[in-house]
Amino acid sequence: MKLLQSIRNTFLAGLIVFIPLVATVYVLWFGFDFLDSLLRPVLKRVLGVYLPGFGLVATLLLIFALGALARLTLGKRVVAALEQAIMRIPLVKTVYATVKHASEALIDNKASGFKGVVLVEYPRRGCYVIGFTTGANIEEVQEKIKEKVINVFIPTAPNPTSGMVIIVPEDEVIPLKMTVEEGLKLIVSGGFVRK
Repeated sequence: MKLLQSIRNTFLAGLIVFIPLVATVYVLWFGFDFLDSLLRPVLKRVLGVYLPGFGLVATLLLIFALGALARLTLGKRVVAALEQAIMRIPLVKTVYATVKHASEALIDNKASGFKGVVLVEYPRRGCYVIGFTTGANIEEVQEKIKEKVINVFIPTAPNPTSGMVIIVPEDEVIPLKMTVEEGLKLIVSGGFVRK
């Protein structure tokens, strides 16, 4: 029984590493291949030859250009208008919003809005979950509850973009020393990986 459990756990740990790795490679390869197929005829016409790997360079330049555009005032408006258009398409908006929030949470800790990693007794006494404190304060809730409360986002594993927000009395929250990034890695790995 222990051998089967060990094999299962090892396989699941490998799967947790494999899936995001393959997904990342697939997305990057798709972008590279897409740009490469667009640029191949143009390069052949302009230069007379095709340069292998130019799609990779073009992909990196496109990512950098999008980042630069998103940081400019005019660019922010263009990106916001594009996002509003995308958010009007029923199925696409769900996929886009999920991927965007996941990217923000995993790439930029500041964008995620998480302030710290905490331990909270949930869903009952004696059981603990990892959560993330948020900077937001819900004034109406605080007015109705006498003791000071904290908003804690409890993510689901392995997808930290979904979960629930619970409001917990401040003295029942146990702060942890791990960073938000380490906490997210722990959630995404299903508890297998901390750093």
